[in-house]
Amino acid sequence: MDELEEKVQRYLELNSKAVGKIRIAPDEDSYLHGMALDFLKMIESYSSDASYFASKGDLINAFAALNYVHGWIDAGARIGIFKVDHDHELFTLFK
Repeated sequence: MDELEEKVQRYLELNSKAVGKIRIAPDEDSYLHGMALDFLKMIESYSSDASYFASKGDLINAFAALNYVHGWIDAGARIGIFKVDHDHELFTLFK
């Protein structure tokens, strides 16, 4: 397995762990809850794209999509629309 394949596999696993850990923080009737749902939709879309590209052997686009996934996850965690159990290893938190 070459370096790019290893990175794609590692990021697939990392993002899967991160997605499994996030929970929506704001109350359902708040504007921020809707924003969190939108973030989740983006995360799911880019995750789907990454899996598709990886299955086709297009590792460059898979890797790019995986980086977008984690960017959306980290942004949601950092601004507080996702609860992430204070996990500073999987997420880039403010404190």
